[in-house]
Amino acid sequence: MSQSGDDDDDDQMLALHLSTFLDSTLPFSALRPSKISLPKIRSGEVLVRVTHTSPQQVDLLYARGKHQNNNSKHGHVHPPFTLGLDFAGVVSAIASAPTHFNATENSKTATAVKSRVGDRVMGSHLGSFAEYLAVPSSSLHQVPARLSNADAAALVGGVVSYCAVRHLAGVGRDERVLVTGVPGGLGIVAAQVAAAAGAQVFVLARTEERARSVRKALPFVEVLNADSDWVNHVKMLTGGQGVNVVIDNVGIVEDALRCLAWNGRIVLVGFAGRKGVMERVPMNLVLLKGARLLGFRFGEAIRQGTDSAVASWEGYLELLAQAVIRPLVDDRQYRGIESIPHALQDLADSKLQGKAVVHMLDQEHSKL
Repeated sequence: MSQSGDDDDDDQMLALHLSTFLDSTLPFSALRPSKISLPKIRSGEVLVRVTHTSPQQVDLLYARGKHQNNNSKHGHVHPPFTLGLDFAGVVSAIASAPTHFNATENSKTATAVKSRVGDRVMGSHLGSFAEYLAVPSSSLHQVPARLSNADAAALVGGVVSYCAVRHLAGVGRDERVLVTGVPGGLGIVAAQVAAAAGAQVFVLARTEERARSVRKALPFVEVLNADSDWVNHVKMLTGGQGVNVVIDNVGIVEDALRCLAWNGRIVLVGFAGRKGVMERVPMNLVLLKGARLLGFRFGEAIRQGTDSAVASWEGYLELLAQAVIRPLVDDRQYRGIESIPHALQDLADSKLQGKAVVHMLDQEHSKL
C-alpha cells in the first residue's frame, strides 16, 4: 500500500528490507528502503499500520549480522528479512475475529482484550521498519489512553527493564540501586521503575553531556559520569555500604561488584561492553561479595514461557497508564521510512541524548 497510486503497487509497501547483511565498510546511512509485498496475515495475526518505530542497539547488530540471533546454526534472523523491532501503530486488519492480544493471555490472571480495526497498539516484532507489519495477536498491547504512539514506540522495550528491576532483582523500598547505560531506553526506564518501588537510585551516564540530559529528565536520581571515579563516588554516597542492586545494561560487572553491598544482586541485561570489549569477570569478587549474578534475555524468557517475563507486561502497562514511566526522546526529528537509516547512524555514532523515534506517517496523519 504505497502512496504512488499505481494499481501494481496496491499489494506492496515500503520497508527497510535486507537481502544481505550490511557490509562492515558501509555506514548505516547507506541503507535504503525498497518495495516488498504487503504481508498476508494468517489465523491469529493482526495487520498493523506502523505509525512510529524506535531504533535500538539490537537493530545495529542485526543489520550487520553480529547478534547471536544471526548465528547461522542457532539464530532465527537471517537474510532476507526486514529490520526493526519496537513499534506503535493502528490495527488495519484482523485475520479472524474475535482475536485476543495480550502477552499475559496464557497466564491464569490474564485479562483478554479484543482487538478491533482502528485500535492503537504497541509491541516488539521483527520487521517493524515497514509501512505494515503482520504480528501475532499475542505480541500486541493496547497503547494506554494518555500515551501517544510516539512515546509508546519509545517505551516498548522498557518492559525488559521492568522485569529486571521488579521480578529478577526484586527491588524494594529503601534499597540502593545503580543503573548503567543512561540515557538509553532500558536505563531510563529501569531508573524510573526502581524509584517507583521506593529505592534510592543512582545512574551512570557515559559523558557529561548525557549526564546533564538525564538530570533534567530525572531530577529524583543521582547521576554519575562514567568517565569519573564513579565506583568510589558510589561508595561515598552510600556511606561506604555500596548498592544493593545493579541493573547493568552495558557489561561492566567487575566495577559493579566493587561498589556492591554484601549479598547484593547484579542483573546483566546488556553486554555491549566498553569500546566493544567484552569483560572477563574475576569470580573471586563474586565470592567475596556473596553476590548473586543474573543474566537476562527477555525475548528468550518469553519463548521459554517464564512466568515473570510474561507477567511483566501487566505491571508495566499499569505504570504507563499511570504516567509513572516517561520516555526520554532525543530532539532530532526523523520523519518517514527514508529517515530510519539516518536514525540508525546517529545511534551508532552515539549522537542521541535519548531514544530516537521515527514518525512513519506524513505530517497530516501523524497526530497519534
